[in-house]
Amino acid sequence: MANAKLNARQERFCLGLAEGLPQSRAYVQAGYAACGNAAEVSASQLLRNPKVAARLAELQASAARRSEITVDDLVAELDDMRKLATACKNPAAGVAAVMGKAKLLGLIVDKAEIEATVRKPAREPTDDKRMSLEEWERRFRPKAVTS
Repeated sequence: MANAKLNARQERFCLGLAEGLPQSRAYVQAGYAACGNAAEVSASQLLRNPKVAARLAELQASAARRSEITVDDLVAELDDMRKLATACKNPAAGVAAVMGKAKLLGLIVDKAEIEATVRKPAREPTDDKRMSLEEWERRFRPKAVTS
């Protein structure tokens, strides 16, 4: 494997680029000391290293393979797992496969707990006591315009 020949900073540089970081930022985050144009120049030079270029190509090819997997592929795999679970008389695994398919297809959405802070208006900005809704309406409701 190509990354066995790289040192730790070179590997981190390649990983940063594979994650989409700009060259200069990946260079600095990998642990190299440079800033501004020096980081850009040094990063460009490091990319010309054949070992670094090979590792980056390897990481990019892996990412390209992962992006080829579609929801249809995953649903087909889960359907195969469901059939295997049925054949092995393992209903729990079958249920898990069915639930996985349902989630992928958007038929089931996990509920997220939403926490809200309710704040009532205070009489004055420094006042710790809260104003009732009726008090607030009396004080701040727009006056009726008579013509």
